[in-house]
Amino acid sequence: MRGTTRITAGVLALLMAAGGAQARSADNTRLWTFVRHTTTIREGRHHARLYMFFDPNCPYCHDLYEALQPIIRAQGLGVRFVPVGILALSSYGKAAALLEARHPQAAMARMEASFHGGRGAIRPRRATASVARALLYNVRLFEAAGARGVPFVVYKTRAGHVHTVTGDPPAAVLAGIVARITGRPRSTPRTATR
Repeated sequence: MRGTTRITAGVLALLMAAGGAQARSADNTRLWTFVRHTTTIREGRHHARLYMFFDPNCPYCHDLYEALQPIIRAQGLGVRFVPVGILALSSYGKAAALLEARHPQAAMARMEASFHGGRGAIRPRRATASVARALLYNVRLFEAAGARGVPFVVYKTRAGHVHTVTGDPPAAVLAGIVARITGRPRSTPRTATR
């Protein structure tokens, strides 16, 4: 597991600074610097262009995870799933279980494949000290970024601009995001039922 970086009060203030579009753009650029230090579950290309903060018990996160899978496979999109256990009593323990799994990507795939009733199907686990620090960093950054809920997506376009999206975007919006990240035309294997 990668080491975590502390978020100081000064960094929190920079990320939470309010202002116009130019200030938000600068804040997003700072956010990208810090999001790269989160502890994640990796999928797709080695070079990440999209980070998705998620809670293991979030049905909207589950829907976006499912929507991203064919895009990751077909277009090689680099996605990093950033666990934040915030929605239910079991969320933190489930996030810890994912990060402590021998193969976190496989554990997440199993959890998502058996997701039902608004709950991720993985047994909660007590976090080790290092995983507790990692989850604390992830949550503090999520809060510092002003996220209003999960899923919370941070992505970087091919032009180098950093953007954020809260919630599970509709298919057309997700296709636009992927097109800005990859530089390819707007097409996605995402199902039309969304």
